[in-house]
Amino acid sequence: MMNKIVELIINMEEFEFEDLGVEIMSLVDRPAIEVNWMAFSEERDDFEEHVLKIAREVGQPMDPEEIIYIDGSKDEFATVSDYLQGARALDALEGLSPQTPAELRYRYAGPAGQRTFCATLKALNRTYSREDITRMNRFNPGFGEGGSNSYSVFEYKGGPNCRHYWEELVQFNNGTKNVLVSLGPATGDAGKSNNSSDRSPDGAVTNNAYLMSKHWSFSTDDQMIVTGPAMIPNALIPRKDEMGNMFHVYFSKDTVKKIAKKFLADNNTHNTDINHDDNIVNENTLLESWIVEDPKMDKAAALGFDVPEGTWMTSYKINNEATWQKIKAGELNGFSVTGNFLEIVQKA
Repeated sequence: MMNKIVELIINMEEFEFEDLGVEIMSLVDRPAIEVNWMAFSEERDDFEEHVLKIAREVGQPMDPEEIIYIDGSKDEFATVSDYLQGARALDALEGLSPQTPAELRYRYAGPAGQRTFCATLKALNRTYSREDITRMNRFNPGFGEGGSNSYSVFEYKGGPNCRHYWEELVQFNNGTKNVLVSLGPATGDAGKSNNSSDRSPDGAVTNNAYLMSKHWSFSTDDQMIVTGPAMIPNALIPRKDEMGNMFHVYFSKDTVKKIAKKFLADNNTHNTDINHDDNIVNENTLLESWIVEDPKMDKAAALGFDVPEGTWMTSYKINNEATWQKIKAGELNGFSVTGNFLEIVQKA
């Protein structure tokens, strides 16, 4: 039997109620919306800079004057350009021995990059050997699959929700021209995106690198910033009534937006507590507050969150060292709002 479902609102038709809305942003161990925040340190920035530095130094640029590119994953040539490229490739390969070995290469492929990491790697337009890509790896505690210390750029690409993948190519060189034949996405996870909404031709991995909210590594120069969803529209949140009976509450997209605006207007932005203990402090600073309008293009997606349109995102600077240590220890993992709301019981 379906439990009772209740919609929570802060206004009824034309009536606004001053004492309704969110008053406190609580830092909690288990967010009711079941999406944890992301905690930022300098280490991730260092890791990305390391990868991009190596990427610029190794590999081969795909210069159209020197490279003949053939999409070998196609069943047939579709355009005049395809035929011309094929003819150029045959001409370049004519003098090669049939026993000439092919060299395996890889290129970072997929849509235009939104993150600096992905945009830069795509813009370089270089091909890499498997060894080149391995050189991009780095000991990065907590950022590998399942929180491991080994992060593979080949397997995990740009990280959580990355829309990119590695394209596999074979290269033949006749001394003056390089012929690159694309075989399509690389085999295994390397040829799949980490984003189910933007799959590679071979599909997507179920966020194989998503662990920011579970295992995050911190440098000694922590930024002490947490970012994550404060409210997600239409997410069913379990509650118990005074008799101990389970029911669910939710907020509509419109209500979430109104609550976010009222939270700012009422100057409640710096009100935080821990696990709804009502020990309210004003020492933590709200840095950002925004409503997700386009889930694919929003900053939230670029940060690795997979949240729907209408989500209220917030970012806080934690100014209390003891609180920050609890976050680093995994004792606090996300936001949960505290406030007063009207209830509308939904009909079965």
